[in-house]
Amino acid sequence: MKVFVLFWLSGGILLALNAYYQEWRSELYPVDWEPGYSVNGKFLHDFSYAGYHYGEKEIPVISDPLVDVTRSPYYADNTGAEYATKAIQKAIDDLATKGGGVVYLPEGTYKVKPRGNNALTIHSDNIVLRGDGPDKTFILNTETNMRFKSIIGMEPAGYAGWYTPEGDVVFLSADAVEMDIVIYAENVSSFANGDRIVVTSDFTDDFIAEHKMTGKWTSEIYGVAFARTIKEVNYNEHSILLDIPLRYYLKQRDNARVYRIRPPIQESGIESLAIGNLQNHSSGWGGRDFDITGTGAYEVHGSYAVKIRFAENCWIRNVTSFRPKENTMNVHLLSNGLHLYQSRLVTVESCYFERSQYNGEGGNGYMYVLESNDCLIKSSTAAHTRRNFSFKKAFSNGNVIHNSKSKDGILLTDFHMHLSMSNLFDNHTVDNDFIAAAYRPWGTIEHGHPTTQSVIWNTRGERYHKYGEFCVQSQQWGYGYVIGTQGPASSVKLMTGKNTEPVDHLEGEGMGATLRPVSLYQDQLTRRLKGLNHVDQTGAEIHRK
Repeated sequence: MKVFVLFWLSGGILLALNAYYQEWRSELYPVDWEPGYSVNGKFLHDFSYAGYHYGEKEIPVISDPLVDVTRSPYYADNTGAEYATKAIQKAIDDLATKGGGVVYLPEGTYKVKPRGNNALTIHSDNIVLRGDGPDKTFILNTETNMRFKSIIGMEPAGYAGWYTPEGDVVFLSADAVEMDIVIYAENVSSFANGDRIVVTSDFTDDFIAEHKMTGKWTSEIYGVAFARTIKEVNYNEHSILLDIPLRYYLKQRDNARVYRIRPPIQESGIESLAIGNLQNHSSGWGGRDFDITGTGAYEVHGSYAVKIRFAENCWIRNVTSFRPKENTMNVHLLSNGLHLYQSRLVTVESCYFERSQYNGEGGNGYMYVLESNDCLIKSSTAAHTRRNFSFKKAFSNGNVIHNSKSKDGILLTDFHMHLSMSNLFDNHTVDNDFIAAAYRPWGTIEHGHPTTQSVIWNTRGERYHKYGEFCVQSQQWGYGYVIGTQGPASSVKLMTGKNTEPVDHLEGEGMGATLRPVSLYQDQLTRRLKGLNHVDQTGAEIHRK
Protein backbone atom coordinates (compact mmCIF):
# COMPACT_ATOMS: atom_id res chain seq x y z
CA MET A 1 0.00 0.00 0.00
CA LYS A 2 2.80 2.42 0.91
CA VAL A 3 4.58 1.60 -2.34
CA PHE A 4 1.41 2.34 -4.34
CA VAL A 5 0.84 5.64 -2.56
CA LEU A 6 4.44 6.67 -3.12
CA PHE A 7 4.21 5.68 -6.78
CA TRP A 8 0.96 7.61 -7.15
CA LEU A 9 2.43 10.69 -5.48
CA SER A 10 5.64 10.59 -7.48
CA GLY A 11 3.64 10.10 -10.66
CA GLY A 12 1.52 13.11 -9.85
CA ILE A 13 4.60 15.21 -9.15
CA LEU A 14 6.14 14.13 -12.45
CA LEU A 15 2.97 15.03 -14.31
CA ALA A 16 2.89 18.42 -12.64
CA LEU A 17 6.55 19.06 -13.40
CA ASN A 18 6.03 17.95 -16.98
CA ALA A 19 3.12 20.38 -17.35
CA TYR A 20 5.17 23.15 -15.75
CA TYR A 21 8.16 22.67 -18.01
CA GLN A 22 6.24 21.98 -21.22
CA GLU A 23 6.93 24.52 -23.93
CA TRP A 24 3.97 26.61 -25.01
CA ARG A 25 3.02 29.32 -27.48
CA SER A 26 0.70 32.27 -27.27
CA GLU A 27 -2.65 31.74 -28.96
CA LEU A 28 -1.90 35.02 -30.78
CA TYR A 29 1.41 33.73 -32.14
CA PRO A 30 1.01 30.23 -33.61
CA VAL A 31 3.77 28.41 -35.46
CA ASP A 32 2.40 29.64 -38.80
CA TRP A 33 1.90 33.25 -37.68
CA GLU A 34 1.98 35.97 -40.30
CA PRO A 35 1.28 39.72 -39.97
CA GLY A 36 -2.45 40.27 -39.77
CA TYR A 37 -3.20 37.10 -37.83
CA SER A 38 -5.90 37.77 -35.22
CA VAL A 39 -8.09 35.96 -32.70
CA ASN A 40 -11.38 37.64 -31.80
CA GLY A 41 -10.01 41.07 -32.60
CA LYS A 42 -6.70 40.53 -30.79
CA PHE A 43 -3.45 40.68 -32.75
CA LEU A 44 0.27 41.35 -32.46
CA HIS A 45 2.05 43.92 -34.58
CA ASP A 46 5.13 42.99 -36.58
CA PHE A 47 7.91 44.64 -34.58
CA SER A 48 10.73 43.28 -36.73
CA TYR A 49 11.44 46.61 -38.47
CA ALA A 50 12.94 48.24 -35.38
CA GLY A 51 16.53 49.42 -35.37
CA TYR A 52 19.35 50.22 -37.74
CA HIS A 53 18.30 49.55 -41.36
CA TYR A 54 15.22 47.56 -40.21
CA GLY A 55 17.53 44.98 -38.59
CA GLU A 56 18.73 43.99 -42.05
CA LYS A 57 22.29 45.26 -41.53
CA GLU A 58 24.78 45.13 -38.70
CA ILE A 59 26.01 48.41 -37.27
CA PRO A 60 29.20 49.13 -39.22
CA VAL A 61 32.67 49.18 -37.70
CA ILE A 62 34.25 52.19 -39.42
CA SER A 63 38.03 52.61 -39.35
CA ASP A 64 38.80 55.16 -42.05
CA PRO A 65 39.12 58.08 -42.18
CA LEU A 66 39.99 58.47 -38.52
CA VAL A 67 41.32 61.50 -36.66
CA ASP A 68 42.90 61.31 -33.21
CA VAL A 69 41.75 64.44 -31.36
CA THR A 70 44.87 64.44 -29.17
CA ARG A 71 47.15 64.89 -32.18
CA SER A 72 47.80 67.68 -34.67
CA PRO A 73 46.02 69.88 -35.53
CA TYR A 74 43.58 69.47 -32.59
CA TYR A 75 45.69 68.66 -29.53
CA ALA A 76 42.70 67.97 -27.30
CA ASP A 77 43.72 67.63 -23.67
CA ASN A 78 42.89 64.16 -22.35
CA THR A 79 44.10 64.68 -18.79
CA GLY A 80 41.04 66.62 -17.64
CA ALA A 81 43.17 69.66 -16.88
CA GLU A 82 42.07 71.84 -19.80
CA TYR A 83 38.84 72.06 -21.74
CA ALA A 84 38.70 69.87 -24.85
CA THR A 85 35.33 71.13 -26.15
CA LYS A 86 36.63 73.29 -29.01
CA ALA A 87 39.20 70.76 -30.17
CA ILE A 88 36.73 67.87 -30.33
CA GLN A 89 34.06 69.97 -32.02
CA LYS A 90 36.61 71.20 -34.57
CA ALA A 91 37.48 67.60 -35.42
CA ILE A 92 33.78 66.77 -35.84
CA ASP A 93 33.22 69.79 -38.08
CA ASP A 94 36.32 69.13 -40.18
CA LEU A 95 35.36 65.53 -40.88
CA ALA A 96 31.84 66.66 -41.76
CA THR A 97 33.23 68.80 -44.59
CA LYS A 98 35.06 65.73 -45.93
CA GLY A 99 32.04 63.44 -45.97
CA GLY A 100 32.49 61.88 -42.52
CA GLY A 101 34.74 59.58 -40.55
CA VAL A 102 35.72 58.64 -37.01
CA VAL A 103 36.49 61.23 -34.35
CA TYR A 104 38.67 59.16 -32.03
CA LEU A 105 39.07 60.00 -28.36
CA PRO A 106 41.92 57.89 -26.94
CA GLU A 107 41.95 56.83 -23.33
CA GLY A 108 41.67 59.75 -20.94
CA THR A 109 39.34 62.38 -19.49
CA TYR A 110 37.98 65.10 -21.77
CA LYS A 111 36.60 68.13 -19.98
CA VAL A 112 33.75 69.87 -21.85
CA LYS A 113 31.01 72.44 -21.33
CA PRO A 114 28.15 73.61 -23.59
CA ARG A 115 28.50 76.29 -26.21
CA GLY A 116 24.85 76.68 -27.05
CA ASN A 117 22.48 73.74 -26.52
CA ASN A 118 25.15 71.03 -26.40
CA ALA A 119 28.77 70.62 -25.35
CA LEU A 120 29.42 68.50 -28.46
CA THR A 121 27.19 68.31 -31.53
CA ILE A 122 27.16 65.82 -34.40
CA HIS A 123 25.24 67.66 -37.10
CA SER A 124 26.22 65.80 -40.28
CA ASP A 125 25.95 62.33 -41.77
CA ASN A 126 28.63 59.65 -41.41
CA ILE A 127 30.27 60.96 -38.22
CA VAL A 128 31.26 58.49 -35.49
CA LEU A 129 32.38 59.75 -32.07
CA ARG A 130 34.42 56.87 -30.63
CA GLY A 131 36.39 56.30 -27.45
CA ASP A 132 38.54 53.44 -26.20
CA GLY A 133 35.74 52.02 -24.06
CA PRO A 134 33.53 53.30 -21.26
CA ASP A 135 36.16 52.26 -18.72
CA LYS A 136 38.88 54.29 -20.47
CA THR A 137 37.43 57.31 -22.30
CA PHE A 138 35.51 59.75 -20.10
CA ILE A 139 33.65 62.86 -21.23
CA LEU A 140 33.29 65.11 -18.18
CA ASN A 141 30.84 67.98 -18.36
CA THR A 142 31.69 70.63 -15.78
CA GLU A 143 28.68 72.91 -16.41
CA THR A 144 26.07 72.44 -13.71
CA ASN A 145 23.51 74.94 -15.03
CA MET A 146 22.27 72.68 -17.82
CA ARG A 147 18.60 73.59 -18.10
CA PHE A 148 17.32 72.06 -21.39
CA LYS A 149 20.88 71.37 -22.55
CA SER A 150 22.71 68.17 -23.44
CA ILE A 151 26.28 66.98 -23.17
CA ILE A 152 26.23 65.31 -26.61
CA GLY A 153 23.69 66.17 -29.29
CA MET A 154 23.08 64.48 -32.63
CA GLU A 155 20.79 66.40 -34.97
CA PRO A 156 20.88 68.03 -38.42
CA ALA A 157 21.24 71.80 -38.49
CA GLY A 158 18.02 73.74 -38.91
CA TYR A 159 15.69 70.72 -38.87
CA ALA A 160 12.14 71.66 -37.92
CA GLY A 161 10.67 68.21 -37.12
CA TRP A 162 8.03 65.75 -38.25
CA TYR A 163 5.12 68.16 -37.99
CA THR A 164 6.64 70.69 -40.40
CA PRO A 165 5.87 69.76 -44.03
CA GLU A 166 8.28 70.21 -46.91
CA GLY A 167 6.10 70.90 -49.93
CA ASP A 168 2.50 69.86 -50.52
CA VAL A 169 0.22 68.53 -47.81
CA VAL A 170 -2.06 65.89 -49.32
CA PHE A 171 -5.10 64.49 -47.54
CA LEU A 172 -5.84 60.78 -47.60
CA SER A 173 -8.71 59.71 -49.84
CA ALA A 174 -9.57 56.73 -47.63
CA ASP A 175 -9.22 55.85 -43.98
CA ALA A 176 -6.20 53.74 -43.06
CA VAL A 177 -5.93 51.18 -40.27
CA GLU A 178 -3.14 49.60 -38.27
CA MET A 179 -0.95 47.19 -40.25
CA ASP A 180 -1.78 48.88 -43.58
CA ILE A 181 1.30 49.23 -45.76
CA VAL A 182 -0.49 51.04 -48.59
CA ILE A 183 -2.23 54.39 -48.19
CA TYR A 184 -4.47 56.21 -50.68
CA ALA A 185 -4.26 59.97 -51.18
CA GLU A 186 -6.16 62.58 -53.14
CA ASN A 187 -3.16 63.43 -55.33
CA VAL A 188 0.20 61.66 -55.32
CA SER A 189 1.78 63.53 -58.22
CA SER A 190 4.17 65.45 -55.96
CA PHE A 191 5.63 62.28 -54.39
CA ALA A 192 8.38 60.00 -55.67
CA ASN A 193 9.97 56.71 -54.69
CA GLY A 194 12.43 57.20 -51.86
CA ASP A 195 10.79 60.33 -50.44
CA ARG A 196 10.76 60.62 -46.68
CA ILE A 197 7.26 61.35 -45.52
CA VAL A 198 5.09 61.63 -42.45
CA VAL A 199 1.58 60.20 -42.37
CA THR A 200 -0.37 61.85 -39.58
CA SER A 201 -3.74 62.89 -38.20
CA ASP A 202 -4.97 65.22 -35.46
CA PHE A 203 -6.40 64.87 -31.98
CA THR A 204 -9.73 66.24 -33.16
CA ASP A 205 -12.79 66.48 -30.93
CA ASP A 206 -14.09 63.27 -32.53
CA PHE A 207 -10.79 61.43 -31.99
CA ILE A 208 -10.72 62.59 -28.37
CA ALA A 209 -14.35 61.54 -27.82
CA GLU A 210 -13.67 58.16 -29.41
CA HIS A 211 -11.01 57.60 -26.75
CA LYS A 212 -13.35 58.79 -23.95
CA MET A 213 -11.09 61.76 -23.17
CA THR A 214 -13.42 64.71 -23.80
CA GLY A 215 -12.55 67.53 -21.42
CA LYS A 216 -9.14 65.99 -20.69
CA TRP A 217 -7.28 65.82 -23.99
CA THR A 218 -7.08 68.82 -26.33
CA SER A 219 -6.16 69.51 -29.94
CA GLU A 220 -2.81 70.86 -28.70
CA ILE A 221 -1.51 67.30 -28.37
CA TYR A 222 0.70 66.19 -31.24
CA GLY A 223 -1.28 63.81 -33.43
CA VAL A 224 -0.60 60.22 -34.38
CA ALA A 225 2.44 60.23 -36.69
CA PHE A 226 4.37 57.66 -38.70
CA ALA A 227 7.64 58.65 -40.36
CA ARG A 228 8.12 56.49 -43.42
CA THR A 229 10.02 56.16 -46.69
CA ILE A 230 8.08 55.68 -49.91
CA LYS A 231 8.86 52.36 -51.56
CA GLU A 232 6.61 52.92 -54.57
CA VAL A 233 4.12 55.49 -55.84
CA ASN A 234 1.28 54.21 -57.99
CA TYR A 235 0.17 57.29 -59.89
CA ASN A 236 -2.78 55.50 -61.50
CA GLU A 237 -4.26 54.24 -58.25
CA HIS A 238 -3.24 57.32 -56.22
CA SER A 239 -1.54 55.08 -53.71
CA ILE A 240 1.74 55.00 -51.78
CA LEU A 241 3.52 51.83 -50.69
CA LEU A 242 5.25 52.38 -47.33
CA ASP A 243 8.44 50.78 -46.04
CA ILE A 244 6.90 49.95 -42.63
CA PRO A 245 3.24 49.19 -41.80
CA LEU A 246 1.12 51.71 -39.91
CA ARG A 247 0.75 51.23 -36.15
CA TYR A 248 -2.71 52.77 -35.65
CA TYR A 249 -5.69 54.00 -37.56
CA LEU A 250 -5.79 57.30 -39.46
CA LYS A 251 -9.21 58.71 -40.35
CA GLN A 252 -10.15 61.32 -42.90
CA ARG A 253 -12.38 62.72 -40.18
CA ASP A 254 -9.22 63.58 -38.21
CA ASN A 255 -7.50 65.30 -41.16
CA ALA A 256 -5.41 62.27 -42.10
CA ARG A 257 -2.71 63.51 -44.44
CA VAL A 258 0.73 62.86 -45.88
CA TYR A 259 3.63 65.18 -46.71
CA ARG A 260 7.36 65.13 -47.29
CA ILE A 261 9.87 66.03 -44.58
CA ARG A 262 13.48 67.08 -44.79
CA PRO A 263 16.12 64.32 -44.81
CA PRO A 264 17.31 63.40 -41.31
CA ILE A 265 20.86 62.93 -40.09
CA GLN A 266 22.05 59.44 -41.12
CA GLU A 267 24.80 56.89 -40.51
CA SER A 268 26.25 58.61 -37.47
CA GLY A 269 27.07 57.03 -34.14
CA ILE A 270 28.43 57.40 -30.61
CA GLU A 271 30.57 54.54 -29.34
CA SER A 272 32.70 53.19 -26.51
CA LEU A 273 32.87 56.01 -23.99
CA ALA A 274 31.45 57.19 -20.69
CA ILE A 275 29.64 60.44 -19.89
CA GLY A 276 29.44 62.17 -16.51
CA ASN A 277 28.43 65.53 -15.07
CA LEU A 278 29.70 67.44 -12.07
CA GLN A 279 26.98 67.62 -9.45
CA ASN A 280 25.08 70.84 -8.90
CA HIS A 281 25.64 72.34 -5.43
CA SER A 282 22.68 74.72 -5.41
CA SER A 283 19.79 74.21 -2.99
CA GLY A 284 16.16 73.54 -3.88
CA TRP A 285 15.47 70.01 -5.06
CA GLY A 286 11.77 69.56 -4.37
CA GLY A 287 9.49 67.78 -6.78
CA ARG A 288 8.09 71.03 -8.24
CA ASP A 289 11.19 73.19 -7.79
CA PHE A 290 12.11 72.86 -11.46
CA ASP A 291 9.93 75.93 -12.10
CA ILE A 292 11.49 78.07 -9.35
CA THR A 293 14.36 80.26 -10.58
CA GLY A 294 17.56 79.94 -8.60
CA THR A 295 17.01 76.39 -7.38
CA GLY A 296 19.20 73.47 -8.32
CA ALA A 297 16.14 71.76 -9.79
CA TYR A 298 15.56 74.74 -12.10
CA GLU A 299 19.16 74.73 -13.28
CA VAL A 300 19.23 71.03 -14.26
CA HIS A 301 15.64 70.68 -15.50
CA GLY A 302 15.28 68.95 -18.86
CA SER A 303 18.99 68.24 -19.29
CA TYR A 304 20.31 65.07 -20.97
CA ALA A 305 23.55 63.19 -21.35
CA VAL A 306 22.72 62.41 -25.01
CA LYS A 307 19.94 63.77 -27.18
CA ILE A 308 19.36 62.30 -30.65
CA ARG A 309 16.87 64.27 -32.74
CA PHE A 310 15.66 63.84 -36.30
CA ALA A 311 17.96 60.89 -36.98
CA GLU A 312 17.62 57.75 -39.08
CA ASN A 313 19.85 54.69 -39.28
CA CYS A 314 22.12 55.97 -36.52
CA TRP A 315 23.36 54.27 -33.36
CA ILE A 316 24.77 54.55 -29.87
CA ARG A 317 26.59 51.53 -28.45
CA ASN A 318 28.77 50.67 -25.50
CA VAL A 319 28.15 54.03 -23.83
CA THR A 320 27.65 54.43 -20.08
CA SER A 321 27.37 57.12 -17.47
CA PHE A 322 30.01 57.51 -14.77
CA ARG A 323 30.45 59.23 -11.42
CA PRO A 324 33.05 62.01 -11.63
CA LYS A 325 35.57 61.74 -8.83
CA GLU A 326 34.73 65.32 -7.77
CA ASN A 327 31.11 64.38 -6.97
CA THR A 328 30.53 64.01 -3.24
CA MET A 329 27.12 62.49 -3.98
CA ASN A 330 26.83 59.18 -5.80
CA VAL A 331 25.40 60.75 -8.96
CA HIS A 332 26.43 60.38 -12.59
CA LEU A 333 24.12 62.82 -14.39
CA LEU A 334 22.14 65.91 -13.48
CA SER A 335 18.76 64.74 -14.75
CA ASN A 336 18.19 62.54 -17.80
CA GLY A 337 20.14 59.97 -19.81
CA LEU A 338 19.24 59.35 -23.47
CA HIS A 339 16.46 61.01 -25.50
CA LEU A 340 15.41 59.63 -28.88
CA TYR A 341 13.21 62.33 -30.38
CA GLN A 342 11.40 62.21 -33.74
CA SER A 343 13.94 59.71 -34.99
CA ARG A 344 13.54 56.29 -36.52
CA LEU A 345 15.51 53.11 -37.10
CA VAL A 346 18.07 54.04 -34.43
CA THR A 347 19.76 51.25 -32.47
CA VAL A 348 20.93 51.65 -28.88
CA GLU A 349 23.08 48.72 -27.82
CA SER A 350 24.99 47.74 -24.67
CA CYS A 351 24.46 51.03 -22.85
CA TYR A 352 24.12 51.66 -19.12
CA PHE A 353 22.79 54.95 -17.69
CA GLU A 354 22.15 55.50 -14.01
CA ARG A 355 22.00 57.79 -10.98
CA SER A 356 20.53 61.18 -11.78
CA GLN A 357 20.90 63.98 -9.23
CA TYR A 358 17.41 65.39 -9.76
CA ASN A 359 14.45 63.04 -9.82
CA GLY A 360 11.64 65.54 -9.47
CA GLU A 361 8.52 66.08 -11.55
CA GLY A 362 8.35 67.65 -15.00
CA GLY A 363 10.18 64.88 -16.86
CA ASN A 364 13.36 64.68 -14.79
CA GLY A 365 15.33 61.59 -13.83
CA TYR A 366 14.47 59.52 -16.92
CA MET A 367 17.29 57.35 -18.29
CA TYR A 368 15.82 56.33 -21.68
CA VAL A 369 13.02 58.40 -23.27
CA LEU A 370 11.51 57.24 -26.55
CA GLU A 371 9.55 59.72 -28.67
CA SER A 372 10.35 58.09 -31.99
CA ASN A 373 9.34 55.41 -34.50
CA ASP A 374 10.75 51.90 -34.84
CA CYS A 375 13.88 52.32 -32.74
CA LEU A 376 15.60 49.43 -30.95
CA ILE A 377 17.15 49.45 -27.49
CA LYS A 378 18.88 46.17 -26.74
CA SER A 379 21.14 44.73 -24.05
CA SER A 380 20.97 48.00 -22.12
CA THR A 381 20.34 48.92 -18.50
CA ALA A 382 18.89 51.82 -16.54
CA ALA A 383 19.14 52.09 -12.78
CA HIS A 384 18.67 54.25 -9.68
CA THR A 385 16.52 56.98 -11.17
CA ARG A 386 12.94 58.27 -11.27
CA ARG A 387 11.93 56.33 -14.40
CA ASN A 388 14.27 53.93 -16.09
CA PHE A 389 12.54 53.64 -19.49
CA SER A 390 9.62 55.72 -20.75
CA PHE A 391 7.51 56.01 -23.93
CA LYS A 392 5.85 59.36 -24.57
CA LYS A 393 3.28 60.70 -27.06
CA ALA A 394 1.45 59.39 -30.10
CA PHE A 395 4.49 59.67 -32.36
CA SER A 396 6.28 57.09 -30.20
CA ASN A 397 5.39 53.78 -31.81
CA GLY A 398 6.87 50.60 -33.23
CA ASN A 399 9.80 50.76 -30.81
CA VAL A 400 11.37 47.68 -29.22
CA ILE A 401 13.19 47.32 -25.89
CA HIS A 402 14.89 43.93 -26.09
CA ASN A 403 16.90 41.96 -23.55
CA SER A 404 17.36 44.99 -21.32
CA LYS A 405 16.98 45.75 -17.62
CA SER A 406 15.33 48.26 -15.27
CA LYS A 407 16.78 48.32 -11.78
CA ASP A 408 15.98 50.18 -8.57
CA GLY A 409 13.53 52.69 -10.02
CA ILE A 410 12.36 55.43 -7.70
CA LEU A 411 9.02 55.22 -9.49
CA LEU A 412 8.69 52.79 -12.39
CA THR A 413 9.34 52.04 -16.04
CA ASP A 414 6.32 53.18 -18.00
CA PHE A 415 4.26 54.14 -20.99
CA HIS A 416 3.85 57.73 -19.96
CA MET A 417 1.44 59.84 -21.95
CA HIS A 418 -0.89 60.54 -24.87
CA LEU A 419 -1.25 57.15 -26.57
CA SER A 420 2.27 55.95 -27.39
CA MET A 421 0.90 52.98 -29.28
CA SER A 422 2.17 49.61 -30.46
CA ASN A 423 5.53 49.31 -28.71
CA LEU A 424 7.23 46.15 -27.45
CA PHE A 425 9.05 45.17 -24.27
CA ASP A 426 10.75 41.89 -25.18
CA ASN A 427 12.64 39.76 -22.62
CA HIS A 428 12.90 42.72 -20.26
CA THR A 429 14.10 42.26 -16.67
CA VAL A 430 12.74 44.36 -13.83
CA ASP A 431 14.56 44.37 -10.50
CA ASN A 432 12.90 46.52 -7.85
CA ASP A 433 10.90 48.09 -10.69
CA PHE A 434 7.91 47.18 -12.85
CA ILE A 435 6.51 47.98 -16.27
CA ALA A 436 3.40 50.19 -16.06
CA ALA A 437 1.04 50.53 -19.00
CA ALA A 438 -1.85 52.06 -17.09
CA TYR A 439 -4.05 55.16 -17.24
CA ARG A 440 -2.33 58.30 -15.87
CA PRO A 441 -4.58 61.04 -14.44
CA TRP A 442 -1.72 63.56 -14.21
CA GLY A 443 -0.17 66.24 -16.39
CA THR A 444 -0.85 69.81 -17.54
CA ILE A 445 -2.87 68.16 -20.32
CA GLU A 446 -3.94 64.92 -18.65
CA HIS A 447 -1.74 62.06 -19.83
CA GLY A 448 -4.72 59.72 -19.90
CA HIS A 449 -4.31 56.54 -21.94
CA PRO A 450 -0.54 56.21 -22.30
CA THR A 451 -0.62 53.34 -24.77
CA THR A 452 -2.66 50.87 -26.80
CA GLN A 453 -1.81 47.66 -28.66
CA SER A 454 1.57 47.42 -26.92
CA VAL A 455 3.08 44.03 -26.10
CA ILE A 456 5.00 43.04 -22.97
CA TRP A 457 6.59 39.70 -23.87
CA ASN A 458 8.41 37.31 -21.54
CA THR A 459 9.24 39.65 -18.66
CA ARG A 460 11.52 38.51 -15.86
CA GLY A 461 10.89 39.89 -12.38
CA GLU A 462 13.76 39.76 -9.88
CA ARG A 463 12.35 41.82 -6.99
CA TYR A 464 9.02 43.55 -6.50
CA HIS A 465 8.90 47.33 -6.18
CA LYS A 466 7.51 49.01 -3.07
CA TYR A 467 4.54 50.28 -5.09
CA GLY A 468 3.22 46.86 -6.02
CA GLU A 469 3.87 43.13 -5.95
CA PHE A 470 3.81 42.66 -9.71
CA CYS A 471 6.31 42.94 -12.54
CA VAL A 472 3.75 44.24 -15.06
CA GLN A 473 0.73 46.50 -14.58
CA SER A 474 -1.47 46.81 -17.68
CA GLN A 475 -4.56 48.92 -18.37
CA GLN A 476 -4.22 49.89 -22.02
CA TRP A 477 -6.76 51.60 -24.24
CA GLY A 478 -8.47 48.81 -26.17
CA TYR A 479 -6.34 45.70 -26.01
CA GLY A 480 -2.85 45.46 -24.62
CA TYR A 481 -0.90 42.22 -24.36
CA VAL A 482 1.07 40.66 -21.50
CA ILE A 483 2.46 37.31 -22.60
CA GLY A 484 4.77 35.31 -20.37
CA THR A 485 6.42 36.31 -17.09
CA GLN A 486 9.03 34.48 -15.03
CA GLY A 487 11.40 34.80 -12.11
CA PRO A 488 10.86 35.19 -8.36
CA ALA A 489 8.68 38.30 -8.89
CA SER A 490 6.45 37.29 -11.81
CA SER A 491 2.92 38.41 -10.88
CA VAL A 492 0.85 40.57 -13.25
CA LYS A 493 -1.79 43.15 -12.37
CA LEU A 494 -4.50 43.78 -14.96
CA MET A 495 -6.63 46.82 -14.19
CA THR A 496 -10.07 47.95 -15.32
CA GLY A 497 -11.85 51.29 -15.29
CA LYS A 498 -11.10 54.65 -16.91
CA ASN A 499 -12.98 53.43 -20.01
CA THR A 500 -10.16 51.03 -20.87
CA GLU A 501 -12.31 47.92 -21.18
CA PRO A 502 -11.93 45.22 -22.42
CA VAL A 503 -9.40 43.85 -19.95
CA ASP A 504 -5.98 43.39 -21.49
CA HIS A 505 -4.87 40.01 -22.80
CA LEU A 506 -2.79 37.88 -20.38
CA GLU A 507 -1.18 34.51 -21.00
CA GLY A 508 1.48 32.54 -19.18
CA GLU A 509 1.80 34.40 -15.91
CA GLY A 510 4.81 32.80 -14.21
CA MET A 511 5.42 30.54 -17.21
CA GLY A 512 7.79 32.65 -19.31
CA ALA A 513 10.69 30.19 -18.94
CA THR A 514 8.93 27.80 -21.32
CA LEU A 515 7.36 30.38 -23.65
CA ARG A 516 8.26 29.88 -27.30
CA PRO A 517 9.62 31.71 -29.06
CA VAL A 518 11.70 33.16 -26.24
CA SER A 519 11.93 36.48 -28.10
CA LEU A 520 9.04 37.81 -30.15
CA TYR A 521 11.24 40.44 -31.79
CA GLN A 522 13.95 38.01 -32.89
CA ASP A 523 11.44 35.48 -34.18
CA GLN A 524 9.55 38.08 -36.22
CA LEU A 525 12.82 39.39 -37.64
CA THR A 526 13.85 35.88 -38.70
CA ARG A 527 10.52 35.34 -40.41
CA ARG A 528 10.73 38.58 -42.37
CA LEU A 529 14.39 38.35 -43.36
CA LYS A 530 14.44 34.66 -44.25
CA GLY A 531 10.97 34.52 -45.76
CA LEU A 532 9.75 31.95 -43.25
CA ASN A 533 6.16 31.43 -42.34
CA HIS A 534 6.81 28.44 -40.09
CA VAL A 535 9.33 28.39 -37.27
CA ASP A 536 9.21 25.52 -34.78
CA GLN A 537 9.40 25.88 -31.00
CA THR A 538 13.19 25.78 -31.03
CA GLY A 539 13.41 28.37 -33.78
CA ALA A 540 14.33 25.83 -36.50
CA GLU A 541 13.16 26.57 -40.01
CA ILE A 542 10.31 24.41 -41.28
CA HIS A 543 9.76 25.76 -44.77
CA ARG A 544 10.04 28.89 -46.81
CA LYS A 545 7.30 30.90 -48.42
